[in-house]
Amino acid sequence: MRQEVYRDDRPLGAWAEKPAGRVFVHLVTPPEWRRITGEAPPPSPVDRAAYTRAGLPWFDYYDQDAADLAPTDTLGKVRPVGDWLGDDHEPWQEPSPHQVKPLGDAPGKPVGDGDW
Repeated sequence: MRQEVYRDDRPLGAWAEKPAGRVFVHLVTPPEWRRITGEAPPPSPVDRAAYTRAGLPWFDYYDQDAADLAPTDTLGKVRPVGDWLGDDHEPWQEPSPHQVKPLGDAPGKPVGDGDW
């Protein structure tokens, strides 16, 4: 998974200040899960090789014209999950071209809000 954060081109007034909500997500290792919950950790999710072998779709999006913002001081201290999971020792298994589904109207065009 990749993620970039871009400067918003909409004015501040385009966003509702209320209602608002927060979600807190905590990632833990299997030993931490057992220590916190007293239960066996859930089974491991499907890895990317199994996902690709099953022929499931991968999604791509087009954003080559957008400029990624530098992280704030607070977010700059957040470590990527890969940093604490360690190196990936399984070679990347490239999905076949028919498995990759582009998002958006065409390369270089952003995904619109749609009609609701």
